[in-house]
Amino acid sequence: MTEDTEPGNLRVEIDIHRDGEMQRAAFGYRRRTPDERPMALDVLLQAQATTMPELAFRFGCRARNCGVCTIDINGKPRIACRARVRDGDILSPMATLPVLADLVVRRDGVARQLRGRLQAGGQGNELNVEAPKAYHDLTACIECYACLDNCPMHARNFGGGVPADMAGNLPDPGAGYRWGNPFSLLKLQRLSLDPLATDASRAEVTAHAVNLGLDACRGCPGCKCGVGIDLKGQVIGPLLQAAKKA
Repeated sequence: MTEDTEPGNLRVEIDIHRDGEMQRAAFGYRRRTPDERPMALDVLLQAQATTMPELAFRFGCRARNCGVCTIDINGKPRIACRARVRDGDILSPMATLPVLADLVVRRDGVARQLRGRLQAGGQGNELNVEAPKAYHDLTACIECYACLDNCPMHARNFGGGVPADMAGNLPDPGAGYRWGNPFSLLKLQRLSLDPLATDASRAEVTAHAVNLGLDACRGCPGCKCGVGIDLKGQVIGPLLQAAKKA
C-alpha cells in the first residue's frame, strides 16, 4: 500500500512543472490528528519533507500577510497558508502568471509595470494630515495577485488568455507587462486618495490607469480580491468615473 492510499490520508494531486513539461503527482497527506483540516501550505511542506524533496513553491509569513504563497486550488487562486485542502483537490501554479518551476510563478512583471508611475505629487512633509478611510482600506492588499484571475485587462498581455496558451511566446516580465490588472489599479487609486496628492497628480493617475487598459473594466462583472477588498467598488468604479470626467 502506497503512502497516498493509506487509510486516513488526505489525497491530493500536485502539478509538477519541469523543463516545460507538466506531470500531475499524487500525494497522501498524513494527518497529525484524526480531525485535522490542513492548509494547502501544510500539505506542500509535508510533501517536500517526505516523498517530493525537490518540490518548488513559495511561502513567507504563514499568516496571510505577504501573499507570495498563492497557488491555484482546483483552478482558482487561493492563499496557501490560509486555504484548507479537501480530499481530491488539485494544487497547481497560478494560471495567470508564467511558471518557473512546479508551483512557483514569475511575479515581477506585474510590479515592474508601475515603475515611474507611482509618485505622490504632494508638497512638504504634512505628517499631521490624516488619510481617508478609503485609503486605509486599500492598504490591506497583500500582493497575492489572486485578482488577476479572469481579468480581461491582464489577459491582454497573453493574447486574451493565460501564459500557457502562448506556446513560449511570452512577453518579457523584466520590462513590466504592457497591460494592467486590478492590483496595479489599486496602487494607482491609493495614490489618488493620498491626502498629499494634487489635482495634477490625480489627473496623472487617471491617465496611467487609462494607458494600462482601464477600458477593459467596462462591463466586466468585477474581480475578486484574495483578502476581501471591494475592488469593483473602491478601485475600478472610482477610476472609471475619473476617466469619464477627464
